[in-house]
Amino acid sequence: MKKNIFSKVGAAAVVLTLVTASLVGGTFAKYTSTVAGSATATAAKWNVTFASGSITDLTNAPVVLEGTGAGKTILPDDTGSFAIDVNGNGSEVGFDYTIKVTPKDGNTITGFSFYTDAAYENAIPTAGITGSVDYSATPNAMKKNETIYWKWIGADATDKDQQGKTATFTIDMTATQKTPTP
Repeated sequence: MKKNIFSKVGAAAVVLTLVTASLVGGTFAKYTSTVAGSATATAAKWNVTFASGSITDLTNAPVVLEGTGAGKTILPDDTGSFAIDVNGNGSEVGFDYTIKVTPKDGNTITGFSFYTDAAYENAIPTAGITGSVDYSATPNAMKKNETIYWKWIGADATDKDQQGKTATFTIDMTATQKTPTP
């Protein structure tokens, strides 16, 4: 019987040692370090403008198409062009752009067409002229020039319905940041 009590006491001591070891283990000293850091972010600059010659704000000053008639009016089969300057200097990201030319609602002159080439063979697609400018830290490297060519087709000098009327077109210009590559 003595042997049985000693084995019970011994077993209990082993169990108590295991239980208390897990509780006491957390109270012993251990090394820890805590550091508080910080992070900063600076947003890239965005500065994309569209201009045409001396017109720097195409919203308030429209491009005027000039023909060969008196007072620079447009005659049948007149052609011409105007440039859109795409300027991303000062931006810190590359961008894609689109330029669309569409007749404004209520247009009164028919037969105007817009082209991407001086031979008047490649009409501007419905989606517009698209282009891309890569980011560059080099001064004046983020500029492009798009020339839009126009032609008035269809009417002749005896067409009374077109005489003295004005056509207005909307030029929609959009620049969108390129997705940066890591």
